[in-house]
Amino acid sequence: MSNIHPSAIIGDEVTLAEDVLIGPNCVVMGKVTLGAGVRLMASVHLQGPLTVGERTTFYPGALIGFEPQDFKFKPGMPTAGVEIGSDCIFREHSTVHAATNADKPTHVGDRTFFMVNTHAGHDAWVGSDVVMVNNTGLGGHSEVHDRAILSGGTMLHQFGRVGRQAMTSGVTTLTNDLPPYFMASERNTVVGINVVGMRRAGMSRDDINAVKRAYTEVFRRNLPAKEMHKELEARAQESSAVKDIYEFVISSKRAICPVGGRKRSRAIDDQGPLIARA
Repeated sequence: MSNIHPSAIIGDEVTLAEDVLIGPNCVVMGKVTLGAGVRLMASVHLQGPLTVGERTTFYPGALIGFEPQDFKFKPGMPTAGVEIGSDCIFREHSTVHAATNADKPTHVGDRTFFMVNTHAGHDAWVGSDVVMVNNTGLGGHSEVHDRAILSGGTMLHQFGRVGRQAMTSGVTTLTNDLPPYFMASERNTVVGINVVGMRRAGMSRDDINAVKRAYTEVFRRNLPAKEMHKELEARAQESSAVKDIYEFVISSKRAICPVGGRKRSRAIDDQGPLIARA
């Protein structure tokens, strides 16, 4: 049996699994399906089409599934809505907007953590085990792959992409694509690789060292695109991690974030020892 507070408003099209908890002043409308153990703590608004996996929790003020912020999308137009996986956490005032199309929903994977005041725009695709720290925003049609960590205030441009296990520092702006395992700071500035994240994910020493070499010998040289692709393709034959990087880079439609920005600054060069430890 689900536990629904008397002040909550639940629409006729809503489907609830067992043990769903819906707290005071929540509003759930449209074609919404909530998996077993889902919790809406208080003042949560969910709008269908929306599916939510088991044990996902929404804190007060979370707003999920409402119409996209897109001038081309008019009220009442069909939308595939939003799909959210299992064991996710959506903290206060986090928002995820519905898709602008009727076929492919805005997607959030499993075990993803949206902290306070985070946002995923329409048609975004967020993988599993992603962490979005306070005030992080994802533009429409953007992608964030598994195990990425976006620190507080990170802003990802529409159609932008962040690769697997990449990481940003606080208040980072990304208008270019950030490859897997890389760390970024400031504006489109790669400053190292996420060695700690790779170790925590259980990656082999060989793969970690292969990523280090690719970073040092390919990306720090800021090679032209064709030369970079050729170098990465050769290295991808010996390492699945470098293969991840290669496949990400060749599929990018935007520019790749360069090491040290477009023009390497003295401040970045002074971090040489830090990068070398990576």
